[in-house]
Amino acid sequence: MRILILQSVPLEGSGSGTYVRKVAEQLAKHHDVWVVYPGPKYKVVDYKVFNIPMDVVPVFTSHPLVPSRSLKDYNDSEYVNLLGIYTSYVSRVIENMKPDVVHVQHFGLWCPVAAWLKTILKVPVVLTSHGTGLYLVELEERHKRVMNMCTHYVDEVIAVSSAVKKRIENLFPHLVNKVSVIHGGVDVKKYSNPARSLKEWRQKYGLKNRVVLYVGRLIKEKGVQHLINIAPHLRECSIVISGSGEYEAVLKKMAESYENVVFLPYLGDSIVDFFVYADIVCIPSIWEEAFGLVILEAMAAKTPVVASRVGGIPNVVRNGETGLLFEPGNERELLSKIHFLFENPEVGKRLADNAFANVLEEFTWEKVAEKIDDIYRELVAR
Repeated sequence: MRILILQSVPLEGSGSGTYVRKVAEQLAKHHDVWVVYPGPKYKVVDYKVFNIPMDVVPVFTSHPLVPSRSLKDYNDSEYVNLLGIYTSYVSRVIENMKPDVVHVQHFGLWCPVAAWLKTILKVPVVLTSHGTGLYLVELEERHKRVMNMCTHYVDEVIAVSSAVKKRIENLFPHLVNKVSVIHGGVDVKKYSNPARSLKEWRQKYGLKNRVVLYVGRLIKEKGVQHLINIAPHLRECSIVISGSGEYEAVLKKMAESYENVVFLPYLGDSIVDFFVYADIVCIPSIWEEAFGLVILEAMAAKTPVVASRVGGIPNVVRNGETGLLFEPGNERELLSKIHFLFENPEVGKRLADNAFANVLEEFTWEKVAEKIDDIYRELVAR
């Protein structure tokens, strides 16, 4: 089967980028897979990639690795021009391959392009929603109108969590009978192999004996400000914040008097050591988080998770069983959960062991790709 995946953001630096790379890698074991995306080149061997080079990549919020601009800031002329660029590039791809399935990532610019491909090539279209495209739909009427039009051409929608599924059904009632939930996955082997010893890791980054870790974009909606606000009550540990984004300067200003707050850039594969050796991974989001691959990465590393009870997070963090949840923005409750795990390490180990077992059962990339492959085969067989 020939599968054309249309990704809305670069292949590195985001959860959906990781999702596309890992799913494409698994699908390429049995199919001919092509991935088209905006941004810098990414070298792969298992599947074909076709990048659209851009000085500034259009995104939904921001991107940690490349110059980016939110689609909401493009005027109508620029928005239409982007659609022309995307259509032009994908037309070059279909000169060399006629897809059996078109798989769009996000409610974004590729949706109208996919609608055009379906009309011309008569192939099924699958759309995976990772959440951030919906954020723009909810924010901007123009984008909602475009998505409302082109999603009538979509055959199947994959939501990465039940919370995302609910948002899709509320925004697009015509998709209600087409939405199913397939969560993201994680590379378990990767997160069990640190590059350094614990001692070497602590020395390299100058960390205290206890570490609370946040990994992700630095935007207000991710709630990192609440983690910083409790830093004075966690003097005994290092609070490590790895990432970048439009809210970075504000967060650094907030933390400038706290010696236990450590900011690090996007670390790529070096982040594995942090997941393995941190005492707690914290997800303090205050918006409708779609799912959060960072959570699965922490669980694969057998590190306990403290996360907001919001969006798709409770799909994977079951309070008291595979992690601890707190109400979004409730700093007192967040602090209490962190202190509880510091004081009760046996509970943290139990939560981490349960979470790891759940990852092996439900959240490997092999299982994610198998479920997606089943959808492809059913659509092609119709």
